Amino acid sequence: MEPSRYAHQNSDERMRILIVDDEVSIRRILYRILENGGYDVLSAGDGAEALSIYRRSSPAVDLLITDYNMPDMTGLELARECTAIHSRLPVLYISGAPPDEALRCELHKPGRAFLAKPFRKDELLRTCKEMLLMQPEPQCSAAQVSL
Repeated sequence: MEPSRYAHQNSDERMRILIVDDEVSIRRILYRILENGGYDVLSAGDGAEALSIYRRSSPAVDLLITDYNMPDMTGLELARECTAIHSRLPVLYISGAPPDEALRCELHKPGRAFLAKPFRKDELLRTCKEMLLMQPEPQCSAAQVSL
């Protein structure tokens, strides 16, 4: 399995994860788990803040972890904004509610996953590792395909 295209070329650099959750306590726990897991972690309390961080992040974010149900901008809306900038950004949705129809459709895309809250530390770290190692197949439109 090849590393994500968002993996840093310098092996000394840690993979960067942006976590987004409107609940401060959840954000702090996720931050601690991921930082202790060896990741460079950024965090935001809502979609607008996350999008601002994402746009100016250098090096780039390697994985977006977002709560699905947030006020003002949902995790799905945030992911769409971020993937409009970098189409192959892996996105891990987290939620205490079961996935609705829109999220179930989203999860069929490459580089998308879902964890139901509460989840175990090892589940989170394993899922992050798998998503960061995954390299989605290039997506192309019918107009780009020539026979």
